[in-house]
Amino acid sequence: MEPLIPPPMESPAERRRRRRRVPDAVRKRASRACDRCKARKNRCVETASGICVRCTEGSHPCRFDRERDGEEEVSGSAATITASTSSTKPENSVAISPERRTNGSLDDDCSPAASVPSEAFMWPRFLSRLRDAFCLDSQPGPDEQDMTRLQTRPSRPASPDTAELRRVRKAVKGFPPREVADFLVSVCIAYGTDVFFYLDQAQFTAELDQFYTCEASPLRLDTGFVCLALAVFALGSQWTAMARPEDSRDENAAARHNFDPGRVFYDQARILIPDLIDRSCIRSVQATFILGVYLMPASAISASYVYMGLALRKALSIGLHQEPDDPALSSEEKEARRRLWWSIYSLERTVTIKLNRPRSIRQDIISARLPRPTSRDKVQRFDNVQHQIANASFVLIIDKLSQPGAWSSTNQQPLPDSDLPRTLQDTKISLKAWKKDLPPSLDLRNINPKSSSYRAVFHLHLNYYFAWIDMGKVSVVTVVRARLRAAFRPGDEPQAISQSIQSSSDACVRAAKKMLDLFDGLCRGGNMARFSFTDFQGCSIATIIVLLAGILDRDAGYEGRVGFGLDCLRRMACGGNATARMGVRFVEALQSITDEARRKLVDAPRDRGTDSAGSAKGGDGYGCWAEWLASTENATIHDSSGDESEPDLEQADESTINVVGVSSWPPALQPSPWEEEAALQLQEMSASRLLPMNDPEVPHGGQGSMDMPASEDAWMPSLAWNDDQTYLMGLTGMDVLDFTSMS
Repeated sequence: MEPLIPPPMESPAERRRRRRRVPDAVRKRASRACDRCKARKNRCVETASGICVRCTEGSHPCRFDRERDGEEEVSGSAATITASTSSTKPENSVAISPERRTNGSLDDDCSPAASVPSEAFMWPRFLSRLRDAFCLDSQPGPDEQDMTRLQTRPSRPASPDTAELRRVRKAVKGFPPREVADFLVSVCIAYGTDVFFYLDQAQFTAELDQFYTCEASPLRLDTGFVCLALAVFALGSQWTAMARPEDSRDENAAARHNFDPGRVFYDQARILIPDLIDRSCIRSVQATFILGVYLMPASAISASYVYMGLALRKALSIGLHQEPDDPALSSEEKEARRRLWWSIYSLERTVTIKLNRPRSIRQDIISARLPRPTSRDKVQRFDNVQHQIANASFVLIIDKLSQPGAWSSTNQQPLPDSDLPRTLQDTKISLKAWKKDLPPSLDLRNINPKSSSYRAVFHLHLNYYFAWIDMGKVSVVTVVRARLRAAFRPGDEPQAISQSIQSSSDACVRAAKKMLDLFDGLCRGGNMARFSFTDFQGCSIATIIVLLAGILDRDAGYEGRVGFGLDCLRRMACGGNATARMGVRFVEALQSITDEARRKLVDAPRDRGTDSAGSAKGGDGYGCWAEWLASTENATIHDSSGDESEPDLEQADESTINVVGVSSWPPALQPSPWEEEAALQLQEMSASRLLPMNDPEVPHGGQGSMDMPASEDAWMPSLAWNDDQTYLMGLTGMDVLDFTSMS
């Protein structure tokens, strides 16, 4: 007879699920609870409006996972849920509502419980998991309930901060009229979003509509929303020229030529930043991020760099870099957190690479997955999710290039082939695969130049070629210096150039030519911006590489490429940005130096022919070698590099680029001859010598002198006033070539 097997013991949770539902008339607990009260194990008292008492007092979003039955309907007409509280239906929940989940009202947002929302959710879940791990009943004891209540109970509203309210009300008075606000938002979304995610466009538009239509809207006293809106207005103001109709005649356009229209919004937004510093909410991250983007043209290495770092630190503090596991967050909210994180991380990392700044965090601490398309993308004005995915994937690749592959950070000398890191080869393979896997929608040839997506796709390809320049920039300098030393210092031991360094240099030069071809298409399509850090830095570094390569070899398209690159830089510097104007002069100074080096290199064989024949026993042999070198330079620099060559870079377009005439440029931006002394004075210029134009002590005019910025430029916290050399070297791309450390 088989032994009787006792039935499996039921867990306490299973027994509770089997219990019959208690009638509402006799039950002691609420029939249902909102997500916020459920996560905190608080009593949820629902009101007639469909929002519980706790969420009403704290201005929190109130959402119920379970719909009420017909007999459970609360009497009274349901009040309309405003934009400050998300809808109870999952399909209507918005992707940006995490900020409302933590931002709330002014008073509650300053409370300790509101400033650390992740901890409030963490404690109940942690204690519950701890009990499960020890095979205990999931019902906590009295002591544990007290611990949970201490961590999660909502704080009482404190007395209003009158100073903050006064600042917010003053900022609200500076809001533009409704039609102007709608225009600036649309321009920011269409042209300022690029490959990033700032906010849920549909949700922000709905909130802005509520702000303007409802005088009693709580958004009017929400510091986070007001600062975010001002940041959007400021960024949108930078791109209004792109939205100007072609047949429009703006009589005041010339007067605004040297004035940043976003200044008025930025001045109001930065006053509110101190109130958002200690708030761990999504809106504070978004506001600082957008302000950092807005400040990039004028101060990418100072104010913008600080705002970017602030946005990154605040994102880390609320766990945006981690895969969200909060059960109270909807799938759209989780996706919004991921997209915001990858946008902040990718832009901050790209800027630090281009400016040679130290990396802030490592990749291995990031657990948030890459963005993915969602159904909500269809309601966005500018659906750029594919751009976000491609950009984040690209940044993960170039982030591995923390040190130049063929350059030693200790002795600034080229490394032997055997010491080249394997990561450099892997990066090249990854870059080729990344470009090959781009969807057809991100192929620049398939994009209408008049589309708002054109510049976003343009920047993806621009950064791709920049990566190749970044990998080969040191090799270009190494090859040029070795050839010049061999020609000018025949008594020195010639430096051997390995095949890997030569091929890397060739790939870098080809990438620079391809990048200038991209700018040619940008100009022909009418998409050249007044000033963009990414555009200016890319065009500058490409022109510099072409100038350096032109010391050794100048083909038929050299003058056209250099002239076109300088014209693009002058055009972008016409927006009243003093730093950009000085950047143009830096590149012109380098052009003067490279022209002189080219002349000396060409004249070197003739000069040696006039020397005494008996000055060196091997003089005749060296002269033959120099003549052979000059005759083979053209073939050498254009040789492909086997396994390191990039198919897309093998043949750069040799046709002469259409060069825009310079007669239309302002006199301050006309190309002028540069003497070596003037170039050196410009590079060695200190911050103390950069004074506003209206200072009586500043001399004007004179050969080689540079126009000082007008008074309109002094408002921007630019490094032109305190660290100009560092920023200009980074802006023009000269810092990545590291001329200052060469002996």
